[in-house]
Amino acid sequence: MRTQRKPSFSARPPYEALVSRETCQRVQELLDTRAANRTRKVKHDFAYTGLVYCGHCGCPLFGEMRKGKYVYYHCTGNRGKCLEPYAREEALSGRFANVLQDLIIPPAILKWLGDVVLDSDRTERAARAESIKKLKGRYDQIEALIETMYLDKLDGRITHEFFDKQAAITRRDQNCLLRKIQDIERATPAPVGQAIDMLRLTSRASELFLQQPAAEQRRLLQTVVEKAAWKGGTLQTALFEPFEILRHSNQESYRKEKEKAGSGREMRIWLLR
Repeated sequence: MRTQRKPSFSARPPYEALVSRETCQRVQELLDTRAANRTRKVKHDFAYTGLVYCGHCGCPLFGEMRKGKYVYYHCTGNRGKCLEPYAREEALSGRFANVLQDLIIPPAILKWLGDVVLDSDRTERAARAESIKKLKGRYDQIEALIETMYLDKLDGRITHEFFDKQAAITRRDQNCLLRKIQDIERATPAPVGQAIDMLRLTSRASELFLQQPAAEQRRLLQTVVEKAAWKGGTLQTALFEPFEILRHSNQESYRKEKEKAGSGREMRIWLLR
């Protein structure tokens, strides 16, 4: 008897991660730069050229060396004369360090996330696994029914026409179950543990940022900062999504903690997707 091959239920890859594995690896590489690299001198290696734009006219800022040791940034003026004054590199570095400091999660919050959020995540994943198990069980029951009807057809207990009609109906039911399983698998969020590891990793960024050479500072900021504009001594930034979510959660947590101790650990603050 020729039997039809059953579809594979092998695990699908998880839904797009909040923090991708590539991002984690890239930030880790940047933060692992050692003193040997920090002492390497590169002539006219300006950290923020092409990274920061003028908040008045939108043109990029570029670095310029003064007196052989001072670095200033000013607008290119590509859209006409701009009134934005020169900015010292130290000023920009301080502002960027403050941005990275917003990504530092207090140790108490990190511990809470590791204890409570991971436990909650395991419970949710167990519930999803149980739902998939039940759907697969129902799928196998339908498959067994089709096999039984096929044998009945071979033995002449049912007609070919009846088998074809009932098999088509049951196959539709199976396809519906498959879609439900796939929907659950696609909706599965990235592991919370991976996101927590990223929180610990980014908490080191501000600590090491000012110690790194210009090239490494620029590479780190290109990973974290999507847009940056300098206007009148103020740096305005928009971070790439995982880091912007982290910054928002951290700021909200600090605000809540000032109002009432312990309120910064509300689950809704830290489970933004």
